[in-house]
Amino acid sequence: MRPKLSIREEVEQLFEKKFQYQKPKSDVWLLPTQKPLFSEFYQYESLQELKEQLNNVKSKLNNYGVQEWSTHTNRRDPSGEISWRLKNETKAEFVTVAWCKFFECLHRYPLVTQTELNTLHLCEAPGAFIAALNHYLHSVHKKEEINWQWRSTTLNPYYEGNALNEMVTDDRFIFHTLSNWLFHKDFTGNLLNVENIAHMIEICAKDLPAGVQLITADGSIDCSAQPDCQEEIVARLLFAEILSALHILSPNGNFLIKMFTLFEACSVSIMFMLNCIFEHVHIFKPATSKRGNSEVYVICLNYQKDTSGLPHVLEAMRARLLQPNDPMVMPLFAKSHIPKDFLLQHNAACRLFLKLQEDGIEGSIYAYESKDRYYLRHLHQLRGVVSSMYYNRYKVRPLAEELCIVQQADINKALGLSVPFYGGSYTEREHLRQGDLLKQIYCLRREFNQLEKCSTGMRTYSHVKLHAKQLQLQPYRGAPVGQLLSSLFASEPVLLLRLRLLQTFALDPIWQTESKCLLYDGSNHIMREFDYAPANSDDESTFYKVQRRVFVALVDSLLEQRPAKIVFQSFLFLSHYASSVLLLLAEEIYEETEFENQTITLTGLSNEAKAMEQLQQLQQLLSEDVTEGLDALHSLLPLQQLHKNPFANALNLYNNSVLVSCYRRMLSEEAFPTRFRQDEPLETTAINEIATIVC
Repeated sequence: MRPKLSIREEVEQLFEKKFQYQKPKSDVWLLPTQKPLFSEFYQYESLQELKEQLNNVKSKLNNYGVQEWSTHTNRRDPSGEISWRLKNETKAEFVTVAWCKFFECLHRYPLVTQTELNTLHLCEAPGAFIAALNHYLHSVHKKEEINWQWRSTTLNPYYEGNALNEMVTDDRFIFHTLSNWLFHKDFTGNLLNVENIAHMIEICAKDLPAGVQLITADGSIDCSAQPDCQEEIVARLLFAEILSALHILSPNGNFLIKMFTLFEACSVSIMFMLNCIFEHVHIFKPATSKRGNSEVYVICLNYQKDTSGLPHVLEAMRARLLQPNDPMVMPLFAKSHIPKDFLLQHNAACRLFLKLQEDGIEGSIYAYESKDRYYLRHLHQLRGVVSSMYYNRYKVRPLAEELCIVQQADINKALGLSVPFYGGSYTEREHLRQGDLLKQIYCLRREFNQLEKCSTGMRTYSHVKLHAKQLQLQPYRGAPVGQLLSSLFASEPVLLLRLRLLQTFALDPIWQTESKCLLYDGSNHIMREFDYAPANSDDESTFYKVQRRVFVALVDSLLEQRPAKIVFQSFLFLSHYASSVLLLLAEEIYEETEFENQTITLTGLSNEAKAMEQLQQLQQLLSEDVTEGLDALHSLLPLQQLHKNPFANALNLYNNSVLVSCYRRMLSEEAFPTRFRQDEPLETTAINEIATIVC
């Protein structure tokens, strides 16, 4: 499949992946107001045929390894040079592929029509849309002309109840702009919670009284386990984003939302609704969006907020979202309410983007499988031309560092431990998922070996007090963490393996570390000992209750017995709750703190009245804490004091060391006979047989 288009034609096609709905001048499209909504399930046969056609093409990728294929498509992506140039030549702030895509959208459509601007960014982590908008504003306007305020929301990376594989944990931008981020009443940042949407509406009205002129929604959900059902999986999130935007957006404001394929009847209803309440609706796939994926940006201009029937539609959407198990695939409107002329246009749009995606996938397969030097040279030339076109068309120029939102040195810091891992192809992953326990154990061992190679051991670290002044308690509250699903106090690859072990063994490694907290008197005799583990099986799924019980008892003992030394052995500090207690002890209560291997030792109890007063305040705060509702204690100190400092770095290495040691025990040969009730440990021949199957 040699290229049929010249480079010039291919570049033009790459930058012109767009569609605009044309509203009729007579028999205008009106928002259906008949009751009830969400009353009829149906599909459009022609669109389902397109869906099947696309899935047949996508299924050709089932036997390619995830990492290998991703590396290939990145290398052959025609727009791949753009982000490199923006980072290295232009030195633009916080460049990601999302940055490049939104910068395109801003130049191609009148999303920003004034220099006095308030914006809201939904599902925004790690913050690239905001950085791109800042670059755009300063590229087209003088600094003194710009009066811009923004707010943003995303799944909160600082909340340990949010699943690691469902959110972006990169907080390099968020950390330095924390006051602009809304994590809602429950501190989760979860937009699927209707109460959080209501809370966000209130906060935006209070913080941005002049209204919000632009809202973006760049949310998505990992669909790699069900690539043929992406549209259905993300439907609920799309409804939450749209409901939020239509409540908050000012009259005549603009809205940009990322969507995917538009074959399902629920998507048809959404697109028709948007056409009824916005003056113009476009579908745009930026040149910097990978050709083989399904993402498109729906750009809605000039919001008609007083559209008849809109409040009724929004209330119906809200009521539907209140049903937590509803996947939201039921169409909003009845089939008879969707005009035929709209369907014809929508069908044409779906065919257009289907063809573009199919061509992208087939082209990538051809480039991967063939040794066609002409075609590979063609792709190499195409990358250079596309990059130049991007720079010329959008007049890209450097931004003075003082105009950046966050200092470049902070943005450019490394994300931490990086571990290459074998994800396998879709077919292999499905085979393993349905396979027996031995195959899964083999894969876990392989992941652990890779992790151990990349991990750096815990070095001795003597904590030097970070704060000259006394730390001030500043409690953060929210929903209690029932199960710890993430943490910013350990490396992401280490935590991901913990989740895999939990799924396989039905045993949580954080309760298998054999942790101890020992209190010593001045003669080095043990005064008291604590275990950091559930008191019973009911506690194991309620992480918050376990840590609260342990730390309340610890602080009570400190006040009563005033131990000369505390030793934490394999004692995990994965939550902001636990880490803030430790930092308070290190900064205010004890003179010296040392991290060594899997031990933290605090010595030199301060007898100062201020230290004891601080400890009493801590005792009162922990004792009065609640475990239900939205008032559970999340952190005792400002988040900024718990991250991006030597203490946080040492704590991260310490937690990694404890967890990796625990994984080693759980995956050892000696553990298998008792853990799986086997008479014999895994034989080498069995391991080899498994390796043959999965490799």
